[in-house]
Amino acid sequence: MLDGLAAGMLVTLTGCGGCNGCGGTPVIDMVTRSNWYTGTSYNGIQPTFIKGHDNFKEEKIIYDVVYDATYAKNANYSLEYKGGQFITEFYATEFDWNATDIPKGYAGENPTKEIVYVFKTELTISVQYTMKVGNQATSKWFEDKVTSISCFRAAGKRLQPVYSTQTIKSTTPNMYQPAKLEDAYKEVNLTYENFYSFNCDKVLSYVTENDGTIGKEHDLTKIQGVLFDNSSLYIAVRSMKLSPTFSQAITLFNAAAGAADSYAVMGTDTALTDTERKNITAKLEEAKLYKPTAKEGEEDKGVQSTAVNIAYNGGDLHGSAQTVWYASVTDRDNNIPRATMLKISTPLPYSLGTLIYTLSDVKSTLFNA
Repeated sequence: MLDGLAAGMLVTLTGCGGCNGCGGTPVIDMVTRSNWYTGTSYNGIQPTFIKGHDNFKEEKIIYDVVYDATYAKNANYSLEYKGGQFITEFYATEFDWNATDIPKGYAGENPTKEIVYVFKTELTISVQYTMKVGNQATSKWFEDKVTSISCFRAAGKRLQPVYSTQTIKSTTPNMYQPAKLEDAYKEVNLTYENFYSFNCDKVLSYVTENDGTIGKEHDLTKIQGVLFDNSSLYIAVRSMKLSPTFSQAITLFNAAAGAADSYAVMGTDTALTDTERKNITAKLEEAKLYKPTAKEGEEDKGVQSTAVNIAYNGGDLHGSAQTVWYASVTDRDNNIPRATMLKISTPLPYSLGTLIYTLSDVKSTLFNA
């Protein structure tokens, strides 16, 4: 279930994108496209997207995060969120396989440097818990923060990861029926760091908690299915040929659980509300990511969007789906909206409601050559 370790974020997942380069195991084929460029068929990384280039421009987007209690049915306790903000940054940079922190045997036979994508996220939000039964106590406000950085290859190389890290300071729902307020939540303060081998056939994952660090190596050669790093998951889904009938199985390596899990990415016809579409369209148009198409005298309908559900699909257990909306790619040679992520709806565990992330500002967008 995609309940996450922090305020509805995805669980700490790592892996490697497109396993044809992971030991040669046959996989369910999937094409990844550069849907963040105006020309989506470009499989490499554009020079203007590389940090340090004369015309460098990164993508930086801010999302407001609010709590929706519509489906909060837990009779034992409730929670409230305030001040939520989610920031994403997307660009490219040089990755040095000769760096001293690269694990021994991970850099390949002839260590070199390569240009890779970087996707950064930061979630900040405050949360408070209240018991509905017993003494009906209320906790203090906890200040949660989750940051992630992932480095991965171009779409033409299946977005294969080379490195990722996630730092979590979170107060997370702990159980459905706690005996007392302190049992309703758990405080998490840890860091995951994942180093992938050059050929993406293994990953060395470190977890740091309470000033102690434990590392474990995982073999990726026998995993079947398309595999991505969770910290780049929103970019991975953005690269897919999405539609309401889209269906794609992927595998996500969970650094926290130390295992690979199966997930399903499935299209849905769930639309943005009229208000959301109007407000988001205005922000995209301001950033030159939307151009009205209505004829003179007609009312413009705003940005077209495509939604997908992402849900755990392993064994007999099926998690609640997280829904993500992207701007639709309607012209692959003149892709003005760049498949920009518009909204995320994340159900919280234990019937505690939903967190909604909605695009509120585009600080910077890619250079349009």
